[in-house]
Amino acid sequence: MRQQIKISPVNSLLFIEDVNGGTPPEPVWGAKILSTPSCISFACFPEQDGPTEITIGPSNEIEPGPLLVFEGDLETPSRKLIISGVEIERVLSVDVAHQKAKVRIWYSHPKWPDKVTISVD
Repeated sequence: MRQQIKISPVNSLLFIEDVNGGTPPEPVWGAKILSTPSCISFACFPEQDGPTEITIGPSNEIEPGPLLVFEGDLETPSRKLIISGVEIERVLSVDVAHQKAKVRIWYSHPKWPDKVTISVD
């Protein structure tokens, strides 16, 4: 089921991982999206400038954004993934059909997106 929220996360950074956790990627200065097999980190609109609209859901319920910035697999052994923040345990959660989910992320802007769209299958 498609979900949406507007949020201004601390450090303008959010994570996608299995509900039971994952191994976050090592930070790389200037990188907008980083990933490990079990966690994806992605940059948002600068927190001091306003919220980022996050939309997540299955691909058949998602309208892709203008810039595809990530496409890859994510380990989801519990078949439930979450979006979390540096200081927020859970922003959104979504069930997935398999223990490895196909994740695609679109940005509304290449550097500071005010809309991030995520499909999971």
